[in-house]
Amino acid sequence: MRFNKVIYIRYMPLTTKIYADFYMQEVTDAGIEVEYWDITAIFFKNNYNIEDSSKLVNTRIFRSYSELESALNSEPFLSKVLFVSIMSFEGRIRKLYEILTKYNCILSVFGRNMFPLPVPPKTFFGVLNRVKISTVLNYIRFKKVLKSIRKGKIKRYDIVFIGGDLGWQGIGRVGLDDIKNAEQVKVNSDDYDNYLLLKDRKNTLSDKYILFLDEYLPLHPDTVLFNIKNVKAEDYYPELNSYFDRVEKQFGLPVVIAAHPKAIRYKTEDFFSGRKVIFKQTAELTKYAQFVIAHDSTSINYPIAFGKKLHFITSKNIMNGIEEVHRNVIHFANYLGCNYQFMNNEEGINLIEELPLENYQKYKYSFQTSSDTENKLTRDIFIDFLIKE
Repeated sequence: MRFNKVIYIRYMPLTTKIYADFYMQEVTDAGIEVEYWDITAIFFKNNYNIEDSSKLVNTRIFRSYSELESALNSEPFLSKVLFVSIMSFEGRIRKLYEILTKYNCILSVFGRNMFPLPVPPKTFFGVLNRVKISTVLNYIRFKKVLKSIRKGKIKRYDIVFIGGDLGWQGIGRVGLDDIKNAEQVKVNSDDYDNYLLLKDRKNTLSDKYILFLDEYLPLHPDTVLFNIKNVKAEDYYPELNSYFDRVEKQFGLPVVIAAHPKAIRYKTEDFFSGRKVIFKQTAELTKYAQFVIAHDSTSINYPIAFGKKLHFITSKNIMNGIEEVHRNVIHFANYLGCNYQFMNNEEGINLIEELPLENYQKYKYSFQTSSDTENKLTRDIFIDFLIKE
């Protein structure tokens, strides 16, 4: 067996999605020891009420780098331990990666679940608008990371699991040169794997509906955690519901909400004027939907895989509050050959008439899978990799 232990490390508490997406149960079932190293307390003052499912696996919580070093000192066979980083490669990870390099840990990362990104505007005001204190601080931090790399204090990733030709872009601030010497293993995006599991299932639903891929935009905890500018809930939801009213009137079908997994307030409050809100069934809901409405959710992987028409929406509030989402909406629509619309546009819903198959195919192999893995599950590829010498 190549590895007898896998340690997942992340600066957020374990969630059920992370547990599933990184195959922790499957790795355990294969006879390989699994640990989750929660280093949230080292990076953030609190976890902002993020779901904590640490009971699912042996979880170790670290509150200082010295505790982390002690744990590494206590590992008897580090050469047989695979570390899976579930963090973006950027400035804040410098000291952590210096420690992992110091102990010559075998470090891996999954580069997948990426999607096409627009080129930021290069006008003076466009650049000025993106210059924030946090941006400057992150830039300074990353310069220190680069300095540590040059001095040999931080090594490159040993192993990279890549989903799609451009999946590596999801690793963080790395280029192709940064991973060229890493062992590269082709995998799929986790959404594509879910598609493989469902693609042959027969439709048992009798009701027809239109699906909205919710992103919990005004209330997402990451906007607080990473100090991201946002829209106000009191502006966003009424405008969204008004748009859904027009959609339902035009197509004669209800809009169903595929809830974001972190949208905990949806469970106790009605944000969608009584519309059906469903958790943890985005893939299934997409498979049977008539068409799909979205902003810039990574779950657009599902309608692309299942061959569903996509319709993108934005608003002036989104454009002014979270410009990046607005730019993504426009870029996604153009890239995929779909249409987009402002929610306050009183004209009819301009849904595409024909599915843009060529664009969907290009997206598939760029961001979801490869010709080698399009009929394989990543969990099987990952387990085989861990076991085979």
